[in-house]
Amino acid sequence: MNLDGWLKSGIEYGWDLLRSAVEGARSAEEQIREEESPGAVLKRSALISLAPTVAAASLGLAAGYLVSRRKSGHRAAAAFGVAGALIGFAGGMAWSTRHMTGDMARGAKKKIDATRNAHWLSKHPVDYA
Repeated sequence: MNLDGWLKSGIEYGWDLLRSAVEGARSAEEQIREEESPGAVLKRSALISLAPTVAAASLGLAAGYLVSRRKSGHRAAAAFGVAGALIGFAGGMAWSTRHMTGDMARGAKKKIDATRNAHWLSKHPVDYA
């Protein structure tokens, strides 16, 4: 096989893997939607994320005051506080939705594994005769 054919085959295989991953994640998402609506999951997760948001914002404010002892200490503290709040909220949301994202990742992995196995079998046919 020449380089062009090998490259084209590799790119097609990569796209097949990507399509199967997206398909697996979507099928898992549909199954999750049957159990609970996405709006309810996000609302519950946002409420759970309030505690880490407040904690991280407080740490950011304290760090901002400690780092900057000048007149602009309030600005630095506010910037550190906002950054801490964003990090805390993102971490809280990631933690509280981990079951959903884990299910989607497992669904994607199953489809990828099936695509990889089919690709391997097409390259290495098994002859039982």
